[in-house]
Amino acid sequence: MSRKTTAALVAVLAVNFTVAGAALMLANLNKPAEYQADAALDAKYSDIQEVASVKVDAEAGDLAVPLKAAQQGGNTRVTFTCGKKIPGGREVHEGTWDQIAGAVLYRPDDQELLAVEAVFDTRSLRTDTQALTTTVTTKEKWFDIEDHPTAVFRCSEISPNNAATPSQTHDLVGEFTLNGITKPLTIPAELSFSGQSLTIDASFTILRSDYAVEERDASLAGTIGGITSEVEDEVVLSVRVTASPDPAAVISELAQVVEQQQEQLRQAAAEINVLKTVVRRVEVLEENADRLASAPPAGQAEVDTAALPEAYTDFAEGDDGPVGFVMVLVPGDAEQEIAPFYMATHEVSWAMFRRWMYCNDLDQAGVSPHDIAQLIEQGVRPSPLYQEPAQLIDVPTDQRPAIAVSRLTAVQYCKWLSEKTGRRYRLPSIEEWRHAMKLGGGLPENLDDSAWHSGNRDYDDFGKPMTGLIGSKKPNAIGLYDMFGNACEWVTGTGVDRVVVGGHFFSPADRITEDWQAVEDVEVWNATHPQIPKGRFWVSDFHYTGIRLVCEPASVAVNPPKGG
Repeated sequence: MSRKTTAALVAVLAVNFTVAGAALMLANLNKPAEYQADAALDAKYSDIQEVASVKVDAEAGDLAVPLKAAQQGGNTRVTFTCGKKIPGGREVHEGTWDQIAGAVLYRPDDQELLAVEAVFDTRSLRTDTQALTTTVTTKEKWFDIEDHPTAVFRCSEISPNNAATPSQTHDLVGEFTLNGITKPLTIPAELSFSGQSLTIDASFTILRSDYAVEERDASLAGTIGGITSEVEDEVVLSVRVTASPDPAAVISELAQVVEQQQEQLRQAAAEINVLKTVVRRVEVLEENADRLASAPPAGQAEVDTAALPEAYTDFAEGDDGPVGFVMVLVPGDAEQEIAPFYMATHEVSWAMFRRWMYCNDLDQAGVSPHDIAQLIEQGVRPSPLYQEPAQLIDVPTDQRPAIAVSRLTAVQYCKWLSEKTGRRYRLPSIEEWRHAMKLGGGLPENLDDSAWHSGNRDYDDFGKPMTGLIGSKKPNAIGLYDMFGNACEWVTGTGVDRVVVGGHFFSPADRITEDWQAVEDVEVWNATHPQIPKGRFWVSDFHYTGIRLVCEPASVAVNPPKGG
């Protein structure tokens, strides 16, 4: 079973576990409620023993109900929403805490909330992606878990909200302690009483900077594929507490959640069946692409290249008309069994690539949006570049190399270009690429003059690294530009892993060599891709990948280009 199919099945299992977890909540709530700290919030981590930490004159009939995370079968759910600015948009994440302790004290006869105290085990924080959870809890340690393993809210005053709305009937005034920092906090909340039960709903905002959460310069969230994103300071927290001496009151609410999750499971199962079909289509396309790319070039050896031009200009469709690109004839090497071939002097530019990428040619030809969507689903055309997570890549100018393209996308583009021009374009084999590189003089002595690398790369107006303009550095001895640096280039070959060669604009100059190559790792190169299975059209993290075209002389002999 492929990694893509396995990942799709994982999605089904995840939904099943969600429903099973809700059933466990119901079972746990049938046990008698006891007010004590959660097992993960024992005396070592929490000083909460009773609500009496907030002095209240309790009366007969007052109820103290313990708080416990809904994920553990309890009555309290606390979630947070945070965002970060990324090039081209905004990314939003959600999270929760799986371990919560504390209590609420209330007077049901008078419908009055008397005291609230809640403790969160910061070690139990969980977000909607494993990568982000690891980042904030382990890798970058946004929370000082060792010295301050709990966060505490203690409410000292509950008062009616004078500007009350249906969702804000009271203000809960107190202090919130996080990372050892205590700040006053007022939480607008809706209190709803029903017999002996109390429901508290609240949504409020805190600032990360107030509690030294992720306290790096300029509040930078780090770099994904070399592109820096900025975490927003505001974090929105949502709280729902269902307090009742009768567990059945909470069970009823959770039963509705289970019913909703079961319906989601049914919908997910149907979607997974569709997903399996799409996954298989993409797998077949990739298998065919590998087979075609690895096949011996048809008929090259029989062509008399002496009768062919040393270089010719061909044209790709662009948004604003034909986009010319130059192909030069590279002599073969009989000893290495390398036949002559044409190679593009430049990497494929956004100007050449964008019309195909956005399906603009199909749209202008009258193909319906539904049929275009079907072609995207089948892997004939890529998904739009600015969908998650490829929105991290931008298209600064037409004359920079197209990057972040997957092997599948590169092969499909070559196939499209071949259909449009009548000449067979493809990716170079690794032997052809290295042969052309060495004929051109190999690694230049002064790499700065010939290659864009991490030491001389371009930056946009916002300080983000970017590729250099194609053709703006010196060519090699046979007229090929950017064989090193700028975008690394996909190559093929029998028995060769999916690799890119040549280095890129994030490569240090001393790391770029004639033998530089990177072997594709879908999970690592698309680590932050949120889809299941991982996207196959764009490379979200190792987004330095580009295309250099090769054309077979036989197809040029049969169908000479007008620009020859």
